[in-house]
Amino acid sequence: MRIALRTSGGRGEYEVAGSHESIKVHDVFDRQIVLEMLPGVRFPTNNFVRHTQGKPRIRLLDSHGDSHAYLILAALLLLPKPKREIGATPGGKIQIYKDNFSVLSIPFDVVELEKLEMVVSPTQIILSNSSFDSVRLDVIERLRIVMACWDAASKQNSALAKAILKHKDAFHAQDVKAVISAAESIRLATIEPDDPLRHITKDLNLPNLDELMWLGVHATETEEAMGLGEENLEELKEAARNRIKVWRQVALRGAAGAKFSVDVREAYNHTCLFTGMRLPKTAMTGSSGVDAAHILPWAEYNLNAISNGLCLSKLCHWAFDAGILRLEFDAPSSKYGIHLSAAALAAESDGLLSLDGLKDVQGVVSSSLLPKDNANWPNPSFLKVYNEASNF
Repeated sequence: MRIALRTSGGRGEYEVAGSHESIKVHDVFDRQIVLEMLPGVRFPTNNFVRHTQGKPRIRLLDSHGDSHAYLILAALLLLPKPKREIGATPGGKIQIYKDNFSVLSIPFDVVELEKLEMVVSPTQIILSNSSFDSVRLDVIERLRIVMACWDAASKQNSALAKAILKHKDAFHAQDVKAVISAAESIRLATIEPDDPLRHITKDLNLPNLDELMWLGVHATETEEAMGLGEENLEELKEAARNRIKVWRQVALRGAAGAKFSVDVREAYNHTCLFTGMRLPKTAMTGSSGVDAAHILPWAEYNLNAISNGLCLSKLCHWAFDAGILRLEFDAPSSKYGIHLSAAALAAESDGLLSLDGLKDVQGVVSSSLLPKDNANWPNPSFLKVYNEASNF
């Protein structure tokens, strides 16, 4: 699904379009849009999907005090302020400058659909101008750079660094108005009208990240920009799986990743959560028989926290990452359960796999295999996001 700008009628109207798995537009009427930027980190927008003039228009709860979802997202990602009137932006090659572009489309995954809310995870933002020259901004790439700026700012004492830390604090507090205020202060502090993140990364002397030059911005096809292509369920799942893989690679780098590995093994007493086998490093073995496996690698929100990890044997680690073995949390019983995925069982039926050894680990997980501190138990929200992404 996506938030789409319909350009007719002067300023244009934002509405919800498309579908997500079985969820259609008519299923989301009269619900508030809540942006989930990281698992469990949510920003209520006071933007509601209303059935207006036969269309799923987005309306503000308070037209004077609230901001449109596209402006909130721009503030969260430290973009220049976009212009709603796409016809008033310059034509030609798009420039990511203040008032030089509009947000044409925001593709998103639906995380939860409640009676009064639709929790969505934005995946991309399509930026365009009056001649419909467009680019695609990858939300995860951009957020990763913003977080790197937070980290660099914490080691400095300049006015800009302090402004960036206010943005970080507002993000942590999930305070929409404070995020918007902090973003505007940063925009003013960078003086130049173009992308404030470009100036921040330069002023903070950030090391060269692979995607730093582009700041998450990529070329896009016209059909993709206009939102004309059909949304494919398998493509949505593949995109989610790829995002998890990218963040896991980031999580494993550096000292923080090494500490995560040590902490998870120690919390689980070097014991595989799935099999109960204790396989520490010994003089005889020379290496440990268990790995510290990430569930989700979501940056500062438990990127390398024990609750975002599992201690698994080499085989179980592979089976978990491959989507063969699944770990799920049952809220009513507060128990974790392990089972083989339907796709894995289908592959076995087709003669592609033999799962006899893995079938034995299915069932309810004994609490004795979990860390002593409940705060270190696998985070149910992270498991839910991971399982939905790896639901082959």
